[in-house]
Amino acid sequence: MNILVENIKYRDNAIIEIALNIPKELKLKPAELLLTRRAKHRNKSIAYSQKISLDNSVTINLNDLYHLKGESVSVEEIVDVAITAEEQLYELSLADFDVTKIKYMNEKVWGTHWIKPYSTNKKKVAIYTKTDFVAKVIECSLEKSDLIITVEMNATILPQDCYATISGKRYAIESRLNLNTIVFRIPLQNSVHLYKTISKEDVSMQYIMNDTVVAAHLHVGNPAQLNNELYTIQLNSGEPYAAMWIERKKNDAVKVAVLGSCVTRDNFNSKFNPDYKKSYECVSLQNQSSIISLMASALAFPQDKIDNLNDWDTWNVKTDFQKQFLNDLKKQQPDYLIIDLFGDIFFGCLRVADSFLTNNYWKLAKTSYFKELKNHDAITLQNNRDEYMKLWKKAVNDLFAFLQAELPNCKVVLHKARFTDSYYDNEGQVKTIASSVNVQTLNQYWDLLDGYIQENYQIDAIDLTKEKYISYEGHPWGVFHVHFEMNYYQQFLKQLHRIVVKNYLEAENVFATIYQELEQA
Repeated sequence: MNILVENIKYRDNAIIEIALNIPKELKLKPAELLLTRRAKHRNKSIAYSQKISLDNSVTINLNDLYHLKGESVSVEEIVDVAITAEEQLYELSLADFDVTKIKYMNEKVWGTHWIKPYSTNKKKVAIYTKTDFVAKVIECSLEKSDLIITVEMNATILPQDCYATISGKRYAIESRLNLNTIVFRIPLQNSVHLYKTISKEDVSMQYIMNDTVVAAHLHVGNPAQLNNELYTIQLNSGEPYAAMWIERKKNDAVKVAVLGSCVTRDNFNSKFNPDYKKSYECVSLQNQSSIISLMASALAFPQDKIDNLNDWDTWNVKTDFQKQFLNDLKKQQPDYLIIDLFGDIFFGCLRVADSFLTNNYWKLAKTSYFKELKNHDAITLQNNRDEYMKLWKKAVNDLFAFLQAELPNCKVVLHKARFTDSYYDNEGQVKTIASSVNVQTLNQYWDLLDGYIQENYQIDAIDLTKEKYISYEGHPWGVFHVHFEMNYYQQFLKQLHRIVVKNYLEAENVFATIYQELEQA
C-alpha cells in the first residue's frame, strides 16, 4: 500500500521534511516511521523505527540515521523509507514528484556521507548517501611472503586512518609516500590456509573518519600477476570486492608454536623425534610460563639483575618479563598452537606491581632481581585455588579471544600431559622418583584446568595418559615427572599427524564424509 508524496524539502540543514497526502482514515492514527538501511554485500539490513502521528508530513532527522550506522557503512548506502499504521506497511509513492532536482544537504550524515532523497525503480521514496572517496591500486609487488600494495586515494577530505582488508582482516598503513598515496604490506601467510594450495581472498579498504568506519571498494587499474619462489598472485577488480587469487608453490612444513614446557617442545627436537622436520617447523616457544603471566602486561627489569643463570634459563626468565610471545604468534601465524599447562600447575604466578610473573623457583629465584624483590605475592593452585582459578580463567579467555581475532586460521591443540611418579632405571627396573612433588594432587589440578579449556573452546587434544608412560634414567634431561620414555614422543607425533590429516580432510568437503565414516568404523 502507498501514501502519496506531495513535496520534499530541507529544514534547518539537518531535517528532511516529506509532505504527504494522508488518507482520511489514517489521519492522526498512531503510526511508526520505518527507516531501513539496505542489505549490502555481507551485511544484513538494519532498521530503525520511531513513533509518529500521521498528519500532513513526516520528518527525518539526520540524527535518526545514526541508528543505522552499525559497525561500518559502505561508500554508498540506500535507506528505504516507509510508514506502518494499523499493522499495514505503507511505502511513500513519488508519483509525479521529481526528486532529481533536490540537491544534496549541506550537512553530512555519519560525519562522512552526503545525503539526499532518492527515487527507487518503483518510484518510492528512499534516502541516498555517498562519499566521494575513491581508492585505486597503482602498484603491487611480492617480497618473499609479503604482498606490497601501493594505493592512490582521492577525496575532498582525505582520511588519515586507513586499512587494507583481506577477507575481513585489517592491515594498517606501512608507509605514506605523499598525502594521497599509501603503502600496505600484507603477510600472505596470514591469508593462505594450510590445507589449500589455491585460495581466493576478497580485497578492499576501510577508513575511519568522525568515528565512522567506511568500507570502500579498491579498484585495480590493471590486473596484476606476480610470481616468486613461494607464490603466484593474481589481483583483479571485481564486485563488490577486488579479488586476489593466491597459489602456494610448495607445501611447507606445518608450522607449530608451543605454549608449555619440555613435555611438548621436546617432540620438536631431533634428540627425541629425529625426522620431525620433514613435517613440522616449530616457529615460536613460550617455555614454562603461567598463562596468567603471559596475558599480563610486560614488566621492565634491569638486565644485569637477571643473573646466575645459563643462556637458556636467562632466555626463559627474560621472555616471561617481556611477554612478546603473542606478538610472535601474530607475526609467524602458525598453523597450530600446542598448549600444555605445566607452568600453571607446577609454578603458579607472582603478583609484581600491576602485573604478574611465573613463580619459576627453578630459575627466577636464583637471580639478583628476585632476591632483591620486596613487594611480591605468590599465588598458586595449591595455596590459593579460588583466587588462582579466577585469574587463570580470565587469562585463558583473553588468550582465546586474541587467537580468534589475530590468528583465525590457527588451530589449538591441548597436550594433556600428566606427572608420573615412576621411572625405569638403567637395568629396566621400575623405581619411584625421589621427590617432594605430590603427583596425585598436581594431576587433579591438571584435570581441572584442561577440563575448563575443553568445555569452553573448540580444540583438538593429545592424550597419552592411557598408555601409562613413565620416566627413565637415560632421558637426555634426566629423570623427572614429565621426562618420559622415548616412545612417548613418537606417539605424540602420531597423534598430531592424525589431527593434521583430520583437519585437512574436513577442510576438503569431498573427503569429509569419508573421514567421518572411517572414524566410525
